[in-house]
Amino acid sequence: MKYLTLLLVLGLLIALFAGSSEGSYCPCDLKTKGTQVCGSNGVTFKNRCEFECSQRDYKKLGRTLNIRKDGPCNETN
Repeated sequence: MKYLTLLLVLGLLIALFAGSSEGSYCPCDLKTKGTQVCGSNGVTFKNRCEFECSQRDYKKLGRTLNIRKDGPCNETN
């Protein structure tokens, strides 16, 4: 019975710490080609996936990040 309780507590601790690191890992392959997007922070992101990873980081800080436009931020015509 002691071992079962110990395993249960250990499992709960692992689940707790594994859940707290959510968002620190970006599953996107950032080398993947895609359409560049300009963020509301003035940064050009390689693709929408890279933008979404940064958007999650901003949200953790209580800030917002939106797409300003498709394409690079400093595009000159």
